[in-house]
Amino acid sequence: MSTTFRSDRAAEAIRAALARVLAEEVQDPRLSFVTITRCEVSHDLQNAKVFYTVLGDETKRQQAEQGFASAAPFLRSRVGEEVPLRTVPEIIFRYDRSSENTSRIEEILAGLPELKREPQQ
Repeated sequence: MSTTFRSDRAAEAIRAALARVLAEEVQDPRLSFVTITRCEVSHDLQNAKVFYTVLGDETKRQQAEQGFASAAPFLRSRVGEEVPLRTVPEIIFRYDRSSENTSRIEEILAGLPELKREPQQ
């Protein structure tokens, strides 16, 4: 989604602003163990996908999703105040499964028998 230098800069600014607001201003306990991992902003700066992880199980992930649904208008307004853009992008929160995928790949690789290489002559 993020394709230009400008959208990359906007994505990083949005990620940093949201991380700070979540850490310092949001009182919702559903969002207390959330980490903003990355942000992707569309080329026209109208939409931003914000990816997050949650410390805990599936229940905590669902609670975080509900917390973001209720806090989204507040978070968007805070981004508008902190990030100098003409229009504030629509923010979509998505759970980041990349750490789960990495763990699964590591499990698969650990289960494979070691390949023994023949010495090269």
